[in-house]
Amino acid sequence: MADKNRIFRIIKTIMLLNEPYKHWEAKDFAEYFEVSERTFHRDKQVMEELGVPIYYDNHLKEYKILDNFRFKAPNLDQKETEAVLLAAKEYQNRSFPMKKELESGLAKVYNSLPEFLKSSMGSYIKNYEIISDPFVELEKHQHKFDKLKEAINKEKRIEVNYYSMSSNQTTKRKLDPYNLFFNKGAPYLYAFCHLRAEKRIFRIDRIKELKLTAENFELPADFSLAEELDNAWGVEQGEEEMEVEVKFSGRAARFVPEYHWNDKQEIKDISENQIIFKVKTSSRQEIKKWILGYGAEAEVLQPKNLREEMKQEIEKMLENY
Repeated sequence: MADKNRIFRIIKTIMLLNEPYKHWEAKDFAEYFEVSERTFHRDKQVMEELGVPIYYDNHLKEYKILDNFRFKAPNLDQKETEAVLLAAKEYQNRSFPMKKELESGLAKVYNSLPEFLKSSMGSYIKNYEIISDPFVELEKHQHKFDKLKEAINKEKRIEVNYYSMSSNQTTKRKLDPYNLFFNKGAPYLYAFCHLRAEKRIFRIDRIKELKLTAENFELPADFSLAEELDNAWGVEQGEEEMEVEVKFSGRAARFVPEYHWNDKQEIKDISENQIIFKVKTSSRQEIKKWILGYGAEAEVLQPKNLREEMKQEIEKMLENY
């Protein structure tokens, strides 16, 4: 099968279970989709959470689906339709790893609309624009996404040649790919790195070569990307969590509270034009860059060693002027 992503497998599984004269067990689905039986059981759990009535018939020794279950066209009202089309437009504006599939799906949603909505949606979408932040162009990296999806679904180790921005070197690594995610316009892979014997984050566009191996790996049952990134400001994961305290003044004191920067943030007003911003994070370099972006309107109060690092950084900057 060329396409092995979870959405495809779930839709195809429902179609197969609706076909007569064919018996399906976990091993049959695993062979059909070229995935592990464990992956099938994960798909089954997602189907159950979505309300798909799949069950195992102990007498016939096969998986079945209720006879009266069928896909229905989405019954969207006008506001729901507007939200779907605007969301799709946002990801069409960005570089998106499944852009063709998004456009195809969007066309199907649009064609399922009643005529009175079709006529109004065209002008509506033209009158709204979403200005995106800088992002990595992904079209030339599409083949990497396809291989990574296959490796994750099949639970296969990969070998990569990876360019590290910090060391300015390219190294060969063997990885157990756990999760794909995006942050601030860039694509990332969360994986266990056998070279460093620890979990690490890799920018996908910095992977120079990638191939699947014949080796299997097992995703930890308790793995959660949200928990792994819980103390990160962005994607950087430091060894030690610190409590950062910054005093913002002037325009920054009015701007910073407008956004939710982190789940661990606290903001306290100390005067009309001053606030104290507190957050716990292990992302030392990333939060330093964020604070420096506010120039003289930001002052690090705690921790003391970070305050000293900021002072040294500013002194280096002054040497350029």
